[in-house]
Amino acid sequence: MGKSNYFSRKSVFGQLISLIDDSLVRKEVKKCDSARYTKRFTTKDHSISMLFCSF
Repeated sequence: MGKSNYFSRKSVFGQLISLIDDSLVRKEVKKCDSARYTKRFTTKDHSISMLFCSF
């Protein structure tokens, strides 16, 4: 039995995260200045981890 092409290789969570527009995130980060003291853990990373915990 061959592999089915019906299912993609991304997880459901990965598919949901890919729907978030990066330019929208950048615009809100700039508006709220939420990345002022950020070194490694960016606002987008923080948002993704919070969404993962909620789901």
